[in-house]
Amino acid sequence: QILGLLFGVLLVGVCQGVPLYDYFSEGGITQGLVAENNEFYLNGKPFKILSGSLHYFRVHPDYWRTRMQQYKAAGLNTLDVYVPWNLHEPRKDEFDFGDLGLTQFSKEGFLNITRFLEMAREEEMFVIFRPGPYICGEWEFGGLPSWLLHEYPMYFRMSYGPYEDRAEVYMLQLLQKVKDFQFYTENGVKGGPIIMTQIENEYGNYGYSDYPRDKEHLRFLKKVLRFGGIESLLFTSDTPSSTADWGNVDYELMTANFKWNSEKELKRIKEIRPDAPILVSEYWPGWFDHWFEDNHNTLSDADFRTILGNIFGANASVNFYMFFGGTNFAYMNGANILGYSGVEVPPVYVPDVTSYDYDAPITESGQYTAKYNSTVEMIAEYDPLYNLIDRPLPPTPAKLVAYPDIEMIVVNDLTSILANIPAEFIKEYEKPHSMEEIDIFNGNGQSYGYIVYRKEVSLSPGSKITIRGHIRDLAQIMINGVMVSEPILSSVQLLTTFGSWAIRDSQFVVPEGINCGESCTLDILVENLGRANFGVPHTFNQKKGIWEGDILIDDKVVDNWTHFMLDPTFSGEDIFRSNDLNKFDRTAAESLGFKVFLGVLTLGEDTEIGDTFFDFGCDACQDWSHGAVFVNDFNVGRYHTAGPQQTLYIPGALLKPGENYISVLESYHGSNTFKFTATPNYGTVAADDATDKDKENPLDMNINLI
Repeated sequence: QILGLLFGVLLVGVCQGVPLYDYFSEGGITQGLVAENNEFYLNGKPFKILSGSLHYFRVHPDYWRTRMQQYKAAGLNTLDVYVPWNLHEPRKDEFDFGDLGLTQFSKEGFLNITRFLEMAREEEMFVIFRPGPYICGEWEFGGLPSWLLHEYPMYFRMSYGPYEDRAEVYMLQLLQKVKDFQFYTENGVKGGPIIMTQIENEYGNYGYSDYPRDKEHLRFLKKVLRFGGIESLLFTSDTPSSTADWGNVDYELMTANFKWNSEKELKRIKEIRPDAPILVSEYWPGWFDHWFEDNHNTLSDADFRTILGNIFGANASVNFYMFFGGTNFAYMNGANILGYSGVEVPPVYVPDVTSYDYDAPITESGQYTAKYNSTVEMIAEYDPLYNLIDRPLPPTPAKLVAYPDIEMIVVNDLTSILANIPAEFIKEYEKPHSMEEIDIFNGNGQSYGYIVYRKEVSLSPGSKITIRGHIRDLAQIMINGVMVSEPILSSVQLLTTFGSWAIRDSQFVVPEGINCGESCTLDILVENLGRANFGVPHTFNQKKGIWEGDILIDDKVVDNWTHFMLDPTFSGEDIFRSNDLNKFDRTAAESLGFKVFLGVLTLGEDTEIGDTFFDFGCDACQDWSHGAVFVNDFNVGRYHTAGPQQTLYIPGALLKPGENYISVLESYHGSNTFKFTATPNYGTVAADDATDKDKENPLDMNINLI
């Protein structure tokens, strides 16, 4: 299939022409990108922006150059880049651009944004820069750092001093790093890749109905960008038919985001900005998935071509969001709040899966698809410079490998973890606190992972445990080290089973066989499944854990809880490891409850190392229920048997000759066998033969849980 696609590319032709930068800088750079008379001009020359989103934080740095070359070979001339605040300032006033090593993203080189921009220049690609501070992007909290929630009250994305103060501090740190990478500046460095910069992100959606948006906040961010040295063309992006120009400010360039209803959206943006060129800043060639959905969301190649044809038919520029999606490594997946304009639909909160494959033209592991070939063909017909500008051959993607099965043994359980956790990760509070409220990490709170609420209580069969409000997000109950609550493995259970975020005032009845009397150790383990990245103002108060109300036993309030923070993001995976690997055995996998598995993948010096996938969906893999996988201490993300995703991507760049340690944090069951596969499985695909004009679903939230 790949050879066929590449053959199609070769039929179109590979151009050994003028380098992109040479063409647009000929005679010296005297002007940046401007939008006038229904066209874009770069340094005075007509320019069609043909861009693809590439998130440096969703692909291993070893693959950055290959992805850029794949984009270039398809006929693209620009990269669209989000910047996540939560990775670059993971703790207040600690700015990490790959030099601090605070998280796995820093240690592995993901955060070296200046190197990414340098590489874009080397590969003759321009850059659309989208610095946030809010980015949405199906990324944890839309890129906002969770430590902002440690301060109460906190109001996001508006003219609220404490938020704007922190946003400005961060933005100026970031802009100092990137301002010299602009294509044009009046008095500074010229010839860099950045040609345009976004103000905030989809701000028209941040509000209720058609009430006015806080445009003074947008003006504040615009002022910060200019003060920080950004001289490039500024723009905003929204879906024109639903939010018009509500998220635009001072008549800066307005762009469009859409998939379905393309002709309607193109017509609407032209009505709003009749004298401006059209840039579809986000053409969605696929979509993302949520855990517990029935199907993997896709867009057929035929529909892909129809929509792209409509865009080109409107003489528009385009950015494919995404051209390659990548992966939500670690606990960085976002989530959504189901509903529209503040009206919510059960189960309300839905977390995104780990894969961000997006059904894009290039797959999560870098393989080519039919959409890639369609892109090449259609750009070749549309771009006036196609036969003039130099383009490379499509590079060969990484090899996909199904490594041999490895044996997994249980090396730790929750009781042991809590018994050996360092004192700095244990706090006492009268009332249950959220992760973010905990006084840890110099006032930053806990960001990700798990939190345990412990209390010595009196329990007997029939005792009723009530948690007021909603649990945020997924809970299980342990009594004297034994899990007694039911695992949540299906969408039906979200609305019926204790431990689900969807249930208000959850109640659990202690089952028969629990006879600990006055000496019961009650542990309530709560997992943060990811903060929503999109919503209206009130939905951004996204604290995790138990905090909305009291915990009651037999209708009596119980106070004074011990809080245990389990966050491998900062404290390291070591908190989950046991010093005595002989303490557990194979039969421990049969017990129900949170546990840690360890296995070793040994690769010879002559082994060809490639990308692979953890298979948790095969017939023999069903015991892997829910958890996270670490490869040589790098958290590659979550898995859940509820799907739709059934395999977990592991970049070959994380593997090495010799011993490779595979650790699994499993919440419920687990297996003594870890299977690899070379074939990704993102879930079943729903039959859908609707055309572009038939679709009326601007949010594309087609989750079916009830």
